Amino acid sequence: MFTILFSILFLLIYGPFSSTSWLSLIKVHQPNYYQIVLATLTFYLVALSVLVISKFILRHCQRKRPLTIGNLIGWVLVEVGVLSIIYTLFTELFIIPDPNLFLPILGRSFLVLLSILFIPYIISILFATTIHQRKLLDRLTLKMSDKTPNTDPKLISLSDNTGKLKISVSIDSLYYAESQDNYIKIYYETEGKICHYMLRSTSKAIEDQFKDHFIRCHRSYLVNKNKIILFNNERDNLYIRLSSEALPNIPVSRTYAASISSWLNQENL
Repeated sequence: MFTILFSILFLLIYGPFSSTSWLSLIKVHQPNYYQIVLATLTFYLVALSVLVISKFILRHCQRKRPLTIGNLIGWVLVEVGVLSIIYTLFTELFIIPDPNLFLPILGRSFLVLLSILFIPYIISILFATTIHQRKLLDRLTLKMSDKTPNTDPKLISLSDNTGKLKISVSIDSLYYAESQDNYIKIYYETEGKICHYMLRSTSKAIEDQFKDHFIRCHRSYLVNKNKIILFNNERDNLYIRLSSEALPNIPVSRTYAASISSWLNQENL
């Protein structure tokens, strides 16, 4: 569908500049107006059918034998060649019945169709590659967590709401977690720089799992207890300052101010 929509947009832009595009030949008051429109719609349906059948065959071949980039490029060129022949035959039969134009139209249609398919194919390949690499990374992370159990008491493992391990971080490098809709942003330090990681989870789940390390100071914030160096408890200005100067002050809501003060008093901080 993406390829078809892109091709329609492409032809709407390309048509006025082409002498052989059907769209440039359509005039409402000409005798064969409806014939050109019908031929255009029929060609799109045929082209879509060819692409769908081609993808089913490609998927079947891929299951039997992995395809190389060269195989894929060759496959696309064959697709374009078949569609170019179909387009040229439609043109000869329904639009411009002139045998002398067969080869020029065939060559031009091959270049145009190649341009039409090139961009959506590249976008689709990049999208599929991104998803594939992400899945491989998830599998690798799970395998590593299965084979190398966490023996460091300071290393905590953070999982998403499906239970998949996403990141393991030393508690000494964690600063705070910020809730953002269905995600939570984890702030931590690595190689002297503050980084963050978006985790599909809730602050409540993180708080319950690591209540010995985190304390809630706001509905949207959890802070590492060991990173607190200042709690400003003024009436109109409640905030926590963490040990890294690169981080902003963390707001404290009135709801959690008492619990923060109580914990600090227990720890004699």
